[in-house]
Amino acid sequence: MKNVLLVASAGLLALGTLVASAADMALPVKSAPPAAPVYDPWTGFYIGGNGGSGLANTDVGGTGTGTHGAVAFTDSFSIDRSQHGPLAGGQLGINYEFSPHWVLGAEADIDWSNIKGSAAPCGAKNAAKVVDCLGVAGKIDDFGTVRGRFGYVFDNLLVYGTGGLAWANDTETVTVSCSGAKCPKSSNTLAFNSASSSATPFGWSAGAGFEWRVMPNWLLRVEYLHLQFNRTSSTYALNGTATTGGVTTPVALTANLSAISNVEVLRVGLSYLFNWGL
Repeated sequence: MKNVLLVASAGLLALGTLVASAADMALPVKSAPPAAPVYDPWTGFYIGGNGGSGLANTDVGGTGTGTHGAVAFTDSFSIDRSQHGPLAGGQLGINYEFSPHWVLGAEADIDWSNIKGSAAPCGAKNAAKVVDCLGVAGKIDDFGTVRGRFGYVFDNLLVYGTGGLAWANDTETVTVSCSGAKCPKSSNTLAFNSASSSATPFGWSAGAGFEWRVMPNWLLRVEYLHLQFNRTSSTYALNGTATTGGVTTPVALTANLSAISNVEVLRVGLSYLFNWGL
């Protein structure tokens, strides 16, 4: 019995020594994971493309002076013309996020367009008794803007307002036709050339949009812009003949016209963001 007790005591003493030695050993410390990179998700340079449609309302007014043979006459014109058509182009810009959630930026864009329409009002007065109608067809060939942007970020959605300068390339074509009781009939004709003029009006733009961060570097947007071009003046020289009762008389008309255009643009776009913090 004494031997059993001695063996048990020796075992307990050895186990205690092992436990004490294990307690004295330093446990390994797990290193902390590396910190995630810190960056502003909307800060950076971006470039992309867009497409959509445009609707323009153009007010064209002016006067015409001319001669019907040896008789001088004057006309006045007032035209309210609607234009519409597709557009497509590209944009590039820069964002800076601060505060946080607030985004300040600048953007420039250029779009090809086929926004066109025509109208043909008749002359208000004509001393030569030849009632002429001035047809004016217009087409916005392309346009662009340089704008500031300011918005607020809700997670992956940027809501912004924008405004700045705008320009456009516009082509106007003027023709003369005839209508009314005083016009020549089938055996009597009014024949004129057409005259065209190209202009580059400058104005301002304003609008708003939504931009979604659909992937870390891809931004999908829906945007509305209003473009305002307040005054574009052009002069058109038209020449022709009026044939009445078999007698042909030369007719000349100089039209001085000015236009005010309001253009509404709705488009979608996709941009790639080169984020500076990544």
